[in-house]
Amino acid sequence: MKRLIILIILGLTAALMPFSNTWADLYIIANKDLPVAQLNKEDIAAIYLLKKNQWENGDDIMPINLPAQADARNRFTAEIFDSTPEKLGSYWDKMLFKGETPPVTQNSEQAVILFVERIKGAIGYVETKPQSPQIKILQQFSSK
Repeated sequence: MKRLIILIILGLTAALMPFSNTWADLYIIANKDLPVAQLNKEDIAAIYLLKKNQWENGDDIMPINLPAQADARNRFTAEIFDSTPEKLGSYWDKMLFKGETPPVTQNSEQAVILFVERIKGAIGYVETKPQSPQIKILQQFSSK
């Protein structure tokens, strides 16, 4: 009887837990003052591979990553590069050898949002739709 009660409690707990972030939308965000309204996947990939480093107005681009183990980073890497953060590691090994450093990493989505709010040329990605008037959404990828 005890086992049955424990199983019921575990089942109810699992049923009441929020769905996994793998079903969340992914938002590519930038500071509201950025003179760009939208970016496509190719532009985003070029920015995050540091192949494009200035906006059309001449301002420097500062791409922001989440930690490699973050669900949103895995989703971003799969969506933009059709890859994993681990596979992109070899690209960055080569770039480091050439003196290029990978994009800055922030520890949380909130940190990404705060950074993008304050830095005019910054671009980042989050799964939680930003509500800040200082942020614009450049692209949205819906869950599949």
